[in-house]
Amino acid sequence: MTALRKAGDFPNKAVVEYATVQVEIPHRLIPVNLRNEFYEDDDLVKDLFVSPTGRLSYKTLYLDSEALAQQFAASLVELFKNRPYRNHYKMAVTVERTTMTVTATKGKIKHSALVASYLAR
Repeated sequence: MTALRKAGDFPNKAVVEYATVQVEIPHRLIPVNLRNEFYEDDDLVKDLFVSPTGRLSYKTLYLDSEALAQQFAASLVELFKNRPYRNHYKMAVTVERTTMTVTATKGKIKHSALVASYLAR
């Protein structure tokens, strides 16, 4: 697993790189607790992420390598087969950059460990 660049590796010392798993689902199929009154049923919700335990969330998932994110996404395909949106979602692994260095760095440590333990099961 190759790690992504940390704070100080870019010309702007406040930039951190992280991998994440994003999910796009029609609003009518997302869980009730994530629904938003401003969306129509057929609108696509694009700002969803996956928690380290495989649940949908609006909170960003920070992972320290793209390979870990790819492995996690592959395991999520199996998990999502039993969910109402099983045939109607798009999942993407992306590498992002942020200037929220403390949040991203702490998130990468915490989320990567949780995802690794989830995959080890």
